[in-house]
This record gives sequence, C-alpha cells and structure tokens, in this order.
Amino acid sequence: MSIQRNLRMYSWYQAACWFLTWMPIFFLYFSEQMGLKDILLLESIYYFAVVLIEVPSGYFSDVVGRRKTLVISSIFFCLACMLFIIGGNFWVLAAAQIGFAAFMAFQSGTNTVFHYESLKAAGLEHEYGDREAVIGRLSMLSGAVAALFGGFLGAYNLKWPFAAALIMGAIGLFMAISFTEPPEEESEKKAGNFLQQLAAVFSFLKDKLIAWLFAYYVLFYALSHIPYEFYQPYLKLLEQADALPGTSAALTSGLIYAATFFIGAFVSGKSMWLKRKLGLKTLFVVSLILMLLVIGVMGMYLSIAMMAVMLFRNSPMSAIKAPFNEIITPKITANQRATFHSLLSLAGRLAFFATLFGLSFFVHNDQLTDWPTLSMLLKICLFISCAIGIPLILFIPKKLGEQ
Repeated sequence: MSIQRNLRMYSWYQAACWFLTWMPIFFLYFSEQMGLKDILLLESIYYFAVVLIEVPSGYFSDVVGRRKTLVISSIFFCLACMLFIIGGNFWVLAAAQIGFAAFMAFQSGTNTVFHYESLKAAGLEHEYGDREAVIGRLSMLSGAVAALFGGFLGAYNLKWPFAAALIMGAIGLFMAISFTEPPEEESEKKAGNFLQQLAAVFSFLKDKLIAWLFAYYVLFYALSHIPYEFYQPYLKLLEQADALPGTSAALTSGLIYAATFFIGAFVSGKSMWLKRKLGLKTLFVVSLILMLLVIGVMGMYLSIAMMAVMLFRNSPMSAIKAPFNEIITPKITANQRATFHSLLSLAGRLAFFATLFGLSFFVHNDQLTDWPTLSMLLKICLFISCAIGIPLILFIPKKLGEQ
C-alpha cells in the first residue's frame, strides 16, 4: 500500500514542485535592483552552484535514499523562496539562487528514479514511459497556472509570486515526508565510495548510444533555456516601444509563460504517441531543429508577432523528455541511476552556465538591455548551437532506431 501511495502522490508532488510563480517575472524582479551584467552573473551563480552540488546530490540519493533526498530538495526550495522575498541586494539574491540550485540538484535525477523504482516495486515498470509523459503534462499544467497567477501578482508587486511559490513549496515538503522509500534491488551491486561511483557512471558512456544521448541532452538543455532566459527582456523592450498597449511586461510575461506551458503540456501528453508514430530518430531531429528555429527567429526580429514563436519554446523539450527517460533510465543499474541522471543534468547546466558567463563578456557593466545587444546575444547562441547540433544530427547511432 505504501508504494501505491508513492504512485498516487508523486504526480501531485511534482505539480507542487513546479508551481513556480516567479518564473515569468524573475528577470523583471532582478532588473529592478541591478544592471544587465549583474543579472547575467546572478544567473551564472545559480548554474555554478548546481555544478558543485549536482553530482554529490545524486551520489547522496544512491547511497542514502530517494525519499530523504526529495525532502532535502523541498527544504532548499522553501529557503530559496524566503531569501527571494527578503531580496534587497546582490548577495541576498545570490544566496537565494544557491538555495534554488540546491533544490534543483537534489530534485533532478532522484525524482524520475524514485518514480521508476516505485513502479518497478509495484510490477508496473513497463508503464514508465507513458506515466512519465502524463506526469510531464501535469507538471506543465501546474507551471501554466502558476505563470498566470505569478504574472497577475507580479503586476502589483514583484515579491508576491515568491510568496505564493513558498506556500506550494511547503505543501510539496509535507508530501515528500509522507513518501515511502522504494525497496532496494537486491540483484544490483551496492554503490561504492564517491570516486568509485563516478568511475562506474562514466563507464556507461562507453556505450555509443548512451554517449550520443548524453551529448544530445546536454545540447538540448542549453538550447531550451536560451529563449527562457531572454524572453522577459524581449518583452520589456516591446513594452518600452509601446508595442504592448494596455498591459505590463509582468502580466504579458505571465500570459505567454502560461501559454507555452499549456502547449508544452499538450505536447508532453502526446510525446509517447509521437515516438511511436515518427520513430525516435525523426522525433529527436525535428525537436532539435525546432529549438534552433525559435532562437533564430527571436534574434532576428523585435516584434509583437514574434510572441507567437515564443509560445513553442517548451514544446521541443516536452516532446523528447519522456521518450528520453524511457530509454536511458532502465539502462543504468539501480545504484548508479541517480548519480548518472545528476551527471547528465550537471553537464547540461554547466553548458548553459558557460553560455551565460561567456555572454556576460559581451556587455558592459550596468548596461541596460537594448535590442542590438539582445539580438547579438541570441545570434551568438544560435551560431554556437548550429556548430554543435548539425554534426550531432549527422552522427546519430543506428541503435537509436531500434529502441
């Protein structure tokens, strides 16, 4: 019964975790207190913190357990929300970013592994891919509602969305405490010390299919975050150009953020159907091309019409996430799963951290966001992404078509 409770509650736990009401307004909130260079550095601090915490948190999960790791993740989330509410200067916000990074690090990998192992304990592991798609849809619907709520609250006070997220984070914490640890798989070799664990995880990359999937995910993660990072200043520029009559950037951001999540939720729910209809190779290639197009179009034009393009920024990742997890998770042995997923997330976030940090050198300290600067940054991202993505597409392993 306890494992069945895990399965009943897990989707709602994920919905609570991703009720991130501040996401549509965080750049606007930061820009009230600092210049563009400091904002980029603040964001890079988040990714650098994840670099430090990500793999140790995965090792912690493999050694100590999934439930305790999820509880710690939720505690860090609540702490981050409180620090964001306090705000006031760069260092308080930097501490909040580190807390949020710890939440993401302890959450990532452990969440999907907790789900898979709970299903396996219930004899339902064959449903993993389809259930991941459903949970992805519910999480995105939660994110969509949170965006609407956060945009509305942010139009009045940019601190209120963080308070709303804190309430949902506390609910998520109580749910995590009520979870039951999935039983250990007795046939699997126990995790060794940290260095032995890393060696065991890296050994999986000797498999060409796993190595290609690893590289694909790292690139895709960085790509999917580029439109997310820059669409708020894009909207702010439209507002300054009087292209958003009768509304604020915060409210418009919330509406667009919600719409992207509603569309992403629909695509996530159809992702396994798309996999079966198109095949994995076609699905992965088309998703990557669509992601490149979104970035390219954003960097070419400053127009209210481009908001239609922004609506699809979540769709490519939504299309590949459940099929990707369905392939990769069962291929990793039980006591290395969370560490492997953490390493995967680490590599993606490290790639995006390097992107943000590198872009910070192209702007001057205290420089305000303007269209030439924003367009230049997006075009740089597109050029680098194409230089990496095109060769990756050309060397898809044959095994991918057999999955």
